[in-house]
Amino acid sequence: MCGICGIHNLGLEPLRRPDIIDRMSERLKHRGPDSQGKFELSHLAFAIRRLSIIDLKTGDQPLSNEAGDVTLVFNGEVYNYRELRKELLGRGHRFKTQSDGEVIAHLYEEKGTDFVRDLNGMFAIALWDETAKRFLLVRDRAGEKPLYYWQKEGAIVFASEIKAILEYPGVSRRLDPEAVAQYFFYGYFPTPRSVYAEIKKLPAAHIMVVQGGIARTECYWDLRDYMCAPGPPSFTPKQEKEVCVELRERLREAAVSRLVSDVPLGIFLSGGLDSSTVVATMSELSPGNVNSFSVSFPQRSFDEGGYAADVAKHFHTQHHVLMADDASMRKALGYLVDHLDEPMADPAVMPTFLLSQFAREHIKVALSGEGGDELFGGYPTYLGVRAAEYYLRLPRVIRRQVFDRVRDLLPVSSGAVPLGLFLRRFLTHAGKSPAERHHIWFGMFSPVEIDGLFSSEWAGAYSPSTAIFSPLPRLLEDAQFDEVLGEMLYLDFRMYLEDNLLVKVDRASMACSLEVRTPFLDHRLVEFVAGLPTHLKMRGFKGKYILKKAVEEWLPHKIVYRQKRGFTVPIASWIRNELRPLVLETLAEGKLKRQGLFSSAFVNQMLREHIEGRADHRKSLWTLLCFQLWYDRWGAGGS
Repeated sequence: MCGICGIHNLGLEPLRRPDIIDRMSERLKHRGPDSQGKFELSHLAFAIRRLSIIDLKTGDQPLSNEAGDVTLVFNGEVYNYRELRKELLGRGHRFKTQSDGEVIAHLYEEKGTDFVRDLNGMFAIALWDETAKRFLLVRDRAGEKPLYYWQKEGAIVFASEIKAILEYPGVSRRLDPEAVAQYFFYGYFPTPRSVYAEIKKLPAAHIMVVQGGIARTECYWDLRDYMCAPGPPSFTPKQEKEVCVELRERLREAAVSRLVSDVPLGIFLSGGLDSSTVVATMSELSPGNVNSFSVSFPQRSFDEGGYAADVAKHFHTQHHVLMADDASMRKALGYLVDHLDEPMADPAVMPTFLLSQFAREHIKVALSGEGGDELFGGYPTYLGVRAAEYYLRLPRVIRRQVFDRVRDLLPVSSGAVPLGLFLRRFLTHAGKSPAERHHIWFGMFSPVEIDGLFSSEWAGAYSPSTAIFSPLPRLLEDAQFDEVLGEMLYLDFRMYLEDNLLVKVDRASMACSLEVRTPFLDHRLVEFVAGLPTHLKMRGFKGKYILKKAVEEWLPHKIVYRQKRGFTVPIASWIRNELRPLVLETLAEGKLKRQGLFSSAFVNQMLREHIEGRADHRKSLWTLLCFQLWYDRWGAGGS
């Protein structure tokens, strides 16, 4: 796990400021405190900040093949590097280290740009081929490791985090209006955009090839190629059992591959189904020797510590619990605002950071359960997909006369699950297209609220709500799914997982120099699960059906069938109470008017309604607060 950055002139002209690479590297030192390295040619410079996990003695980067004409830096891990190394040795390749990174150089030498298809891992790679004069940027299939780039004036500047790119002279901090509108809808920045107009993200499962002064980007893996086609077969009980057997084997295989390490490792344990499943597989391999880490909250409706303790006791893990009170969460918010260089509306980044900081005192690598919900249908919004099918069959007059009245009577809540907010959005938007309504249910601001949020000076003649759905047709072009739920699972894998959850985990953990690995995102497991019909993932209104059946023999019944709860924090009550002074100061009317981005009247109305308990605007106000805190630190000329 590392931080990488670099500069490449497409026309191979000499770099104007070769010294900039050192400043870029310095901005990434939190990602790799163990060592640093650099590779320089007249037209190109790579730099690496390394967090050593595999081959501690000889694995420093940059790394090259035996001839020295292929050189690379990379962030991440290649879990099947031992098998690949053995094959390459059999073909006559010679190695100088025991590292996974050197395997990449030799594999590229053997297979060219197709090398990436053989890699099982999480990675962001920058590679230079001296013989072919070819430059590559590569990102893993799910997007676990970040890779941003700026391309202008004949140069490509890349890095693991935006802050390093901002060190390069001439990179503008101009905001991308469309990306900003999308942030206030999704709560994150959908690929390929970033908050800055000139800086983009290389999409997951893509490779950028630069040769002859021309840069082209290609997709080398597409989840849709493995997803169940329309007209799924029915499964007999015997076939379901066979699926469960194979699923358990693939879960074991994924976990085993992610235990390769030369440093101590453990598991983030929430007590939910996904992390508990990972604990079960780890405990099979090393009974009684698993380090588990969880965070506990004083508010009962937000606390999962009891479930985590039950799982730890069942598997005899060495369990470590962090008690996170409101003061520690506010401290985490302050640190993350200073550290993050893009706004992030997911409040779970705070407990994830605190848990990473806590775990780093004991381990250097942690396993996590991200990906399970997107693969198997674990989110409450998927229940909405099912419910909408029945709701829309009702006569319109009944929906209008009965359910519209119910919607107006729904209560305002401050609990962990804002049921009133979700039901109100469900009833209001159930008639929209499946992809649009799914994201409105999930969203931070509604489309109407987004048009009201921005000032006339910022929006001008542009309607921000027209931009928010633009990522959807790009992802769904020519796609076919066995049913609507399959489409939603695909979108959440490509958007919510890639651009929110994995960003959250990467930034929060790497801020603490901790590597996090996700067994559910092993591409062999992902491909297998994608090929299963959706009726095995959601049976009626029961999510994760086949996963629960598969792990029944591993986990206690109450863990397998407990109610789903996300990694949440009490932001509704915070805004009304503990964080109220910060919120009022940050979103002050005069300040917003001077800034010119938002309608101060619109924001003040939302604040009043929420503070007085007349509405639940927790998601909208938190999204706005995070943006403003970021803007004060980074967007207005910060560094």
